Amino acid sequence: MVKEKHTNHPDGGTLAELTKETNRPRTTASVRKAQELSAAATRPFHPNECVYNRETKEYGLIRQVHEKDGLVMYEVRIPAIPDSLKWGFFVSDWAEAALEPSDKKFVRW
Repeated sequence: MVKEKHTNHPDGGTLAELTKETNRPRTTASVRKAQELSAAATRPFHPNECVYNRETKEYGLIRQVHEKDGLVMYEVRIPAIPDSLKWGFFVSDWAEAALEPSDKKFVRW
């Protein structure tokens, strides 16, 4: 009887996959952070910028930018009272495709 030779790693990955992973370039945390910042610099909207959501017909102030399921999303503060973040706000995630720039100003605390 001939024994079959398996190249599967005990963790489930094949030897070729493990070799490919170890051959990828490693980057330090500072380099990864710089790559994230340069990618963020190319986005049309940035934190502390006022935007208008065409779908919900609301204005909001961008709090942070993140990626969710391959889409660029913006965490946005929506004022509880029109034109003022001073008395509170709601937080919502808005997709980049629904946004357009706004020159509206909010009263901040």
